[in-house]
Amino acid sequence: MTNGEIRVDGSRGSFISTRKLLGFLIFSVVVFALVGWYGKVDDVISALIAIPWFWILPTMMTLSFLNYVLRYFKWQYYLNRINVNLTHTDSFGVFLAGFTLTATPGKIGEAVKGYFIQEIDGTPVAKTMPIVVSERVTDLLAMAILALVGFTLGISAGDQLFTVILLGGAALIGALVLGNRAFYQRILVRMTSFGPLKRFQDSCDLIESTMTKTLSPKPMLVSTAISVPGWFMECIELWLLLSILSGVGLPSLTFASLSLLLSATFVHSTASIIGAVTMSPGGVGTYEITSVALITYLLAMGETLASAATILIRVVTLWFSIVVGFIALAIITRRIKRKRESSTS
Repeated sequence: MTNGEIRVDGSRGSFISTRKLLGFLIFSVVVFALVGWYGKVDDVISALIAIPWFWILPTMMTLSFLNYVLRYFKWQYYLNRINVNLTHTDSFGVFLAGFTLTATPGKIGEAVKGYFIQEIDGTPVAKTMPIVVSERVTDLLAMAILALVGFTLGISAGDQLFTVILLGGAALIGALVLGNRAFYQRILVRMTSFGPLKRFQDSCDLIESTMTKTLSPKPMLVSTAISVPGWFMECIELWLLLSILSGVGLPSLTFASLSLLLSATFVHSTASIIGAVTMSPGGVGTYEITSVALITYLLAMGETLASAATILIRVVTLWFSIVVGFIALAIITRRIKRKRESSTS
C-alpha cells in the first residue's frame, strides 16, 4: 500500500475487508439467535412484531444520529487542539466514515480516519490516529458517569456498582497517564532512541503531542462532558424500548417512568463498558450477555422482554452506525477522488 492510499475493497491489506465484515455479520446473527433462543424465539418475535415500528424505528435512528452529531463536536474539538483545519463537511464525513470499522475490537479500527485526513490535507497519520484513543478513553469515562448516575438513583441493589467504579477508575487512570508528557519522555523516547525503533522517533513525537493535547486534564474534562449527553441518547432509546415492551406505554415524567430511564441508563452504559473492555469486535457477545442479565435480574423483566430489547437496541445502535459509516465512506472517497483528479489535471 502506497503512502496515504486508502483501499476499501476485500483484497489483502485493505482497511475494510468484505470478508471480515461478512464474518462479523454472521457472528452477530449467531449471537442474536442465541439471545432469541434464551428468550424463547417465538415469544421474542411476537414481542418485536408488537412494537409500533412506524414511529419507534425513526425515533431511535434519530436519537442515534443525534449521538453522532454531539460526539462530532468532540472530534472537532480534538482536531482544533492539534491544529488540523478541515471544513465541517470533510470533518463530519471523515468522522462518520470511521464507523465502518466500529466492528473492530474497542473500535480502534476507527483510526482509519487518520488516513482520510492525510488524503485531504496531507496531515501525517501519526498526528491524527491517536485521537481515536482519546475518543475511546473519554467515551468510557462518559459511560462510567452515566452508569454511576443510573445506578445511584435508579437501582437499589446489586454488586454491579463496584464493577462500574473499577472500570471507570481504570479509564481515568489510563487517561491521566496517556495525557502526561512524562510518560512519553520516560518510556517511548527511550524505546525509540536506539536500534530498529529509532526510525519511529518522529512519529512518536507526533503521538506524544496529540495525546498530551487531547488527554491532559482540561481537554479530558471538556471531551468527557461532550460525550455524556451524546451517549445518553442511546440510553433514552433503551428507555423507550423497555417502556413499550413492558406495556407501561410511552415514556413520561412520572416517577416510575423516570426510574426506568435511570435503570435503562445503567444497563446500557454498563453493557457498553463491558463490551468495550473485553475487546470483542463491536462489543458483540459481551454487550448482549450483560444487557440481558441486567434487564432480567435488576429490572425483574422476563427473558423474552430482555432478549427483544437487547436485540433491537443493538441493531439500531451498532448496525445503524455501520450503515451510516458506509454511506459517509462513499461520499468522502468520492470527494477525495475528485480532489486527486483535479490536482493531477
